Amino acid sequence: MSDNRDAQYYKAWMTHRTVSRRGLFRGLFNAGHQAQVSVAQQDILRAAGRPPRAVEEALFVRLCDGCGDCVPACPYGLIVLKEGRAAVDIEYADCDFCNKCTDVCSKGALESSIKPNTGLQPTIGLSCLGRMNNYCRQCVIACPEQAINFDPANQVIFDQSLCNGCGKCKLACYHGHISLLPKG
Repeated sequence: MSDNRDAQYYKAWMTHRTVSRRGLFRGLFNAGHQAQVSVAQQDILRAAGRPPRAVEEALFVRLCDGCGDCVPACPYGLIVLKEGRAAVDIEYADCDFCNKCTDVCSKGALESSIKPNTGLQPTIGLSCLGRMNNYCRQCVIACPEQAINFDPANQVIFDQSLCNGCGKCKLACYHGHISLLPKG
């Protein structure tokens, strides 16, 4: 009788500690989802804009050792070393994607086959004159990708998929209401 009781106890104990097929699949799929979220968070945690033809952020962080070859190669002085890696600092000139930084990169962190994008996107301040009336549209005129527009109520319409982070909009805003921040 003791064996039967032990078997019942073991069966009751195991029912709450076994994994069903559904639970197994849920765990497997959730683990994949968590891995995707982890990779996506690396892009969100990007600390700076990157040279225009930089590889994915996680790979860029591994490949770019901060050698600085790309810094003097930039004819506009847009590339700086930030936290030991190449970064784009668009303050006084926009990036025309001349590819000179990519040409000198020997580490593989910049690839000419990648579509140029600095990873920066404009943030338009609330005191933007275009928001108050339809008087100023310098950012719209300057954007070669047509990523910025205003609706009839003078609210900013920004298409992140079109923006390549060149910085032309920031430089066109002579009131300084546009700042460029890493995407995410």
